[in-house]
Amino acid sequence: MRIIRFLTGYFFIGSLSCLLLTCTKLASDFDEKSSITEILAGASEAYEKGDFSRSAEIFLKVEEYFPYSDESRMALVKAIEAYHKGAKFLELRSVSKKFIELYPESENAPYAKYMVGMSYFEQIIDVERDQGATRDSMREFFELNTLYPNSKYQELAKKNIKIAQNQLAGQEMLVGRYYLKKGNPLSALKRFQAVMHDHKNTPFYPESLYRAVETYLMMGVDRQALDTYNLLRKKFPDSKWTSLASIQIKESRLKDK
Repeated sequence: MRIIRFLTGYFFIGSLSCLLLTCTKLASDFDEKSSITEILAGASEAYEKGDFSRSAEIFLKVEEYFPYSDESRMALVKAIEAYHKGAKFLELRSVSKKFIELYPESENAPYAKYMVGMSYFEQIIDVERDQGATRDSMREFFELNTLYPNSKYQELAKKNIKIAQNQLAGQEMLVGRYYLKKGNPLSALKRFQAVMHDHKNTPFYPESLYRAVETYLMMGVDRQALDTYNLLRKKFPDSKWTSLASIQIKESRLKDK
């Protein structure tokens, strides 16, 4: 009797909890017999409750059972929004690419392409880690601005590209400083030159010139050290890196121009 009462109480509490939380339907609760209205209502309900992954899965049921309809196209956009909100980056990328493949001329295609980029961009981590996501996001944002030059996402893409470039430059400088500290000037120089040539519009450019001067002096390549110092002095006369490079040149007793 006690066991029966316990189980009865358990199911009562579970049912009460479900009622209080107004249990959200699963994607599997919908099939080909479900109407578009029912599916959209279930997906919207899950979204309002913050169950974004479930919401996206339900929205995708519209595309599954009513492909190429106006509602299907709209539901795909809603699924993209839900996956982005829920930080489900692989799913976000997959559905966004699917939308572009199905509706490349849609007014929402630039949004989908932007979200492909964001699926990488929002996974960018600190400069000490691999920057594959950083490069992938830049590629997607560049493609967005090429494919949809007049889209409202163009400026956002440019802003994110700049952030990503700063991230890449920061990593190059970090690795270059490490090699320099370990007494490997040639490997360090390659990293500094990458910033000098490819990331001139980042905050790391002045330091890259200074570090190149420092590295050339360490290697005994005086001509390049002076040329790089003069470039630094010309472009950034008031920078702290120019002052530090000046000290290095004077201590090396090289004749400055």
